[in-house]
Amino acid sequence: MRILILGASSYAGQAIAKTLAENHEVYGTYHTHRKSCLAENKMFQMQLGDSDSIKNILDQIQPQIIISSLRGDFQLQLEVHSIIADYLLTNKAGKIIFMSSSNVFDAAMEKPHYESDKTNSQSDYGKFKMVCEHMLQDKLKERCVIIRIPQIFGKNCPRILKLTEDTENNTSIITCPNLYMNYTTDVQIAEWIAYITKENLSGIFHIGTKDTCNYMRFQSELSRILKLKEPVFQKEVSSRKRFQAVLPGRKEIPEKLHMNVTDLLEYLGQVQK
Repeated sequence: MRILILGASSYAGQAIAKTLAENHEVYGTYHTHRKSCLAENKMFQMQLGDSDSIKNILDQIQPQIIISSLRGDFQLQLEVHSIIADYLLTNKAGKIIFMSSSNVFDAAMEKPHYESDKTNSQSDYGKFKMVCEHMLQDKLKERCVIIRIPQIFGKNCPRILKLTEDTENNTSIITCPNLYMNYTTDVQIAEWIAYITKENLSGIFHIGTKDTCNYMRFQSELSRILKLKEPVFQKEVSSRKRFQAVLPGRKEIPEKLHMNVTDLLEYLGQVQK
């Protein structure tokens, strides 16, 4: 199967490309740095806002599945996704897997959220992801897969590198002891997408731990497991318990692809050595 990953040089995009390339013909795009496991002739430079180059890449590869892990200007991203939807409609085949975010629920933080919950966001980022979700679903129906993810962790991920730097320098870390989150890894995202692709599943999926952990405790535990110095926290305390968590509720995903927060922390301790 021919798969095109938009943003294959991103942190999650690299893991997705590596996993899918084991069984599929995988191509990717990058903006500045061609950082990927894919061969040079399978990576295409793409500029947001250059609709002709995007259309040329689609015409040249003729992908059966398009995975969007794009970053950048929101309006330009929206235009790219509109082009992709029109391309898929014209070809009457193929689907898109759109990487969304837990931020689509950031105006409704009184509880964790599952796939069937109605989105409600107050942030610019969350509202942008909501608009993309709705546009793709309206145009493509069952040929659109929505992937919602919480914070991503993994080997040498940006968040771990920043935590390491902050603890070494005794830099205050803003944290929220009353904010409960779930978490995911680049590898878990890649494995879920590989399974969704293999089984030709459709709809909305939340990829992350099955449980939550308050953000301050998670950072403390992660620092301990990675043998970092104790973080210096600047606490932003809320009077009520809040959640930014997209919990997985789909029954089609096998148990071996699930994890809880303890599993994730143990995994990070192993891969970061």
